[in-house]
Amino acid sequence: MDELLYEIFETYPIRHTPDGKICVTDVIKLLCNTNRPFSIWRVLIDDHPEILADCEDYPFQPGENLPVVHGVGWRLVLGYLYYYRSKHDYV
Repeated sequence: MDELLYEIFETYPIRHTPDGKICVTDVIKLLCNTNRPFSIWRVLIDDHPEILADCEDYPFQPGENLPVVHGVGWRLVLGYLYYYRSKHDYV
């Protein structure tokens, strides 16, 4: 799994923390082909608040706290995200 993550990080602009947590909005932007990942994220956490148990905010830049996730939360995000894509999205 780590090799796959490193390959993804090298290919796509997905931010991650030094300890391996991944920026949720970057993944949503990539997988859902959207320029409005925060809209999908808000609906996703409203519908599935259990995701937040493994999420936290991380300051990638000063004043820019973005949601990051790993572990069980990461698997939940990926599992649910499929259902939040529009008919124009692609994976």
